Amino acid sequence: MRLFQPLIYLVISCLMSFCFLIGCTANLVTEDGGPASLVKSYRTVSELAQDADEIVEIKVNVQKTILYQEVPFTVSTVSVLNSFKGDHEKGDTIRIIETGGEYTPLDKQGNALPKTTMNFNGISVLQPNNHEVIFLSTFEGPQISGEVYVPLGVYQGRFKVDASGDLIQQAPDEEKVNDAANMNVERLSDTLHKLLRQ
Repeated sequence: MRLFQPLIYLVISCLMSFCFLIGCTANLVTEDGGPASLVKSYRTVSELAQDADEIVEIKVNVQKTILYQEVPFTVSTVSVLNSFKGDHEKGDTIRIIETGGEYTPLDKQGNALPKTTMNFNGISVLQPNNHEVIFLSTFEGPQISGEVYVPLGVYQGRFKVDASGDLIQQAPDEEKVNDAANMNVERLSDTLHKLLRQ
């Protein structure tokens, strides 16, 4: 899996650069990274759990957007509320990087264009104060150094937690994890406990 991560980001970066150039020529303010296929797609919670280095319940504290080869990446600093798998514990702070987010693109002369939000397949990156359960892989790439994680399946490994504790998948309908429908944090915790003991 670690060998595919640089390839994943290269493919995503190329797609986002292409979409960025199209968006700039059309003077768009909001961009969707456009339709793209995932390098690896997940269909079950078991598949996500198997590939995840960390599975954590988090709350987003702060964010910054960085540009790498004219493609925006959002780096979120999050607090761990609960850990289901991995080395991190409740109270730890970790960083998560995602392709896209809000940024100010520049034209060919280096002049600032209107602030733009770039999404990947219509799904936004983590937002401030988001409460989510997220399946993470260790990030290795040129965009940022240090200990950083990336959601598995770009967005397939992200589940927003609503006020009642229900999980809302952050993926387009056709790419949702099949056995995660109608799941809440408690049921996911039980499922992961069983899967990870095997």
